[in-house]
Amino acid sequence: MTPVELEHAFEVYFAEIERCVRNKCYWALLHLLVILPDICAALQADDGEADDGRYRNWCRQNFPGDKTFTPEDRYAIRCTLLHQGRTITSRGQYGSFSFVQPTDTGSVFHRLVTDFGAGIGPNLTLDVGKMAEETGLAIRRWFDDLQKPEKKQRLKNVQTYLPQLVRTGKKSIPGITGIQTSTVSSTGSITTS
Repeated sequence: MTPVELEHAFEVYFAEIERCVRNKCYWALLHLLVILPDICAALQADDGEADDGRYRNWCRQNFPGDKTFTPEDRYAIRCTLLHQGRTITSRGQYGSFSFVQPTDTGSVFHRLVTDFGAGIGPNLTLDVGKMAEETGLAIRRWFDDLQKPEKKQRLKNVQTYLPQLVRTGKKSIPGITGIQTSTVSSTGSITTS
């Protein structure tokens, strides 16, 4: 499976990222960005499942090393934001996170550490637009990394579980004629061009 085929398989996610950016749906985009490392880590696992260690390891291997925004911090956001709807955490090196959308002036507030006091600890401000760029690069770096001979088993795992990855298509509803609807599904097979 080549990087081009992997890009095609992830098309639904990349297209959704672009729609979110274009329509300034940064809150929805943030949730999508936080879950993508879980999806990638699960695809390459022998059992096709995600877990906390796999998430952090995938981040460590595919995002550039950075002491300001570590895999543990990414995991803290994943847990706190997705599962609790919060930005205050007891995981990672920060007590809280702030998420900002790109500014109209082009000013960037990304990986900005401040301390708000109140016993919470330091706060990390992240630009969701920059996070989208970083995540896209990390996933494409992973596509390329899977091509290495020493990653043969991971690529085999991806090939095994990729047909179950969500994708969009047309769906006809049995018993109803003349209507087709777009659907998001993980049934059937993936076709690549």
